[in-house]
Amino acid sequence: MLESRPDWCISRQRAWGLPIPAFFSSQGELVLTPDSIRAVARRFSESGSDVWFRETPAQLLKGYEPAADPNLPEPLKKSGRNALSGLKKSKDIFDVWFESGSSWNAVLRRLQLGYPADLYLEGSDQHRGWFQLSMLPALGATGKNPFLAVLTHGFMVDAAGRKMSKSLGNAIDVADILKQHGADICRWWVSTLNYTNDIKVDWEFFRVASEEYRKIRNTIRFLLGNLSDFQPQLSAPLSPQDRYSIDSWAMQELSQFVMEIREGYDSYRFKAVSDAIFRFCNQTLSSVYLAAVKDRLYCDPWDGPRRRRAQTVMYRIADALIRSVAPILVYTAEEAWLHFQGLSEESEESVHLHLLPETFDFPADRVWKEAMALRAEVLKKLEEAKDPGGGGLKNPLDAAITARVSEERLERLRPLEPEMADLCGVSRFTLQAASADSIRIRDIRDEPRCERSWKRDGTVRKRSDGGWLSDRDAQVLGLIST
Repeated sequence: MLESRPDWCISRQRAWGLPIPAFFSSQGELVLTPDSIRAVARRFSESGSDVWFRETPAQLLKGYEPAADPNLPEPLKKSGRNALSGLKKSKDIFDVWFESGSSWNAVLRRLQLGYPADLYLEGSDQHRGWFQLSMLPALGATGKNPFLAVLTHGFMVDAAGRKMSKSLGNAIDVADILKQHGADICRWWVSTLNYTNDIKVDWEFFRVASEEYRKIRNTIRFLLGNLSDFQPQLSAPLSPQDRYSIDSWAMQELSQFVMEIREGYDSYRFKAVSDAIFRFCNQTLSSVYLAAVKDRLYCDPWDGPRRRRAQTVMYRIADALIRSVAPILVYTAEEAWLHFQGLSEESEESVHLHLLPETFDFPADRVWKEAMALRAEVLKKLEEAKDPGGGGLKNPLDAAITARVSEERLERLRPLEPEMADLCGVSRFTLQAASADSIRIRDIRDEPRCERSWKRDGTVRKRSDGGWLSDRDAQVLGLIST
């Protein structure tokens, strides 16, 4: 088409795009043939398209033999390579979309990266632009679309919804964002957006993103800090008898979390991914599970069954969580992974060489939903028991809870009773049968408090070393035998 209709090629509107590899002799004769084009293409392939602006026509046509070109005008053929020294480069361009519209061939097919592409990503204005102008030549040349799917996004606007521009003075420089908040916080903010719409940008949004990021980072730090003495071979896998432990509930939640993460990434719903990550860190872990197991992590024997079981679950959680945040928080995840694996910064191991966590089924017990509802009732009562004047409860560990429930409910909840005190963050928890449900909070500040765990569990007394310890803590310290 080029050699038969050069007038069509050079009569297009000139703005920007791929330069036409055409040359003109001093007599105005056009040099634009399949052989000359291939010669220029070889130079582009060797050194990039910028050689068009750096090199002379003779350099660009290195390896081209005019005398052997059947499509070259006869006067130029007779001059041989001497004709090249008098050539001038055309200042025209090919269709402005052809260069990017044929990138599937230059990138995917030529480099053998796989064709077609899994995904084309661009702004919503490209449905009639890059997407379509890639599809048309690809269909003509290969009979296939160059992509399996396209993903479009909106554009950046300011907090008032106005287009961001330097002239309006409302633009935010990405370099300033990175300098103040860092790349991971910027990436986290992007992941929280509904990118299919136009995106409002304001410094306040990055402050919120920074707070959310710190919650995730601190959660990972807590997990890693409490796994410092743990090795996978010391794990204590959950057994069917552990179904009523808080660790079993955590595994149930982890199973749901991994499924949400995989579904979100697979469908490009990155906001669903970031929502699931933040909810898992902020609510499931920080507010419930990690708060509930702190006592056994800090105060149980270092190799005690409850502590080892909790560490086993935390190891599974840390592994899945770090892999899940890696596509978004790339630097934080890498740092955490090296620490998690006990590797140095010079190691060639990387979290980015691993896949997302695999989904798994964990048998869920419906009673945990009821237990969490009871916990919410208890926490509400504890909040009400605080006295702004200073006379009420200040620490939940100064409380003993008695939950009165129906016989039917008592039968379901009874197996969870040993976990309810830690789950609610109190010193004692008792279930009783009653005709009507109620929660009673008893202030036990008049009872001795363990100087190690701060619990008032009814076994605290003064020990031989002069300290006040519960039976559990005295045993851990070797002050009493089992």
